[in-house]
Amino acid sequence: MSAPALTFLAPPSTGDEHEDTATDVRPTTSPTRRAGPPSRGRQAGPALRMTRGAREAATGAGIADADVQRCLDAPDDVSPHPDDPTRTWFRRGPLVVLAGADGMVLRVSRRGR
Repeated sequence: MSAPALTFLAPPSTGDEHEDTATDVRPTTSPTRRAGPPSRGRQAGPALRMTRGAREAATGAGIADADVQRCLDAPDDVSPHPDDPTRTWFRRGPLVVLAGADGMVLRVSRRGR
């Protein structure tokens, strides 16, 4: 018995003639924010998703969640992690944040320490 041949179809054209580049493709929501309406009892904005280690490091260094969120929303510099391209470094002033592809904050630190 032989396996059937697989056929892969390209997605339909959007009518856009230019090539997609990293600067052309932007997410519709921040990678650290969940889509959808806020849950009951919350005011504005969902909680920042961080690993336990990143949360403890931020608390120990006196870095507020709002500072981390500002770094992610409006960084001065963004670069891929040299060892793992699915992770991204965000820098804003002295604050450095490492985030995973799913938006989870993996590490928080200040430069010069």
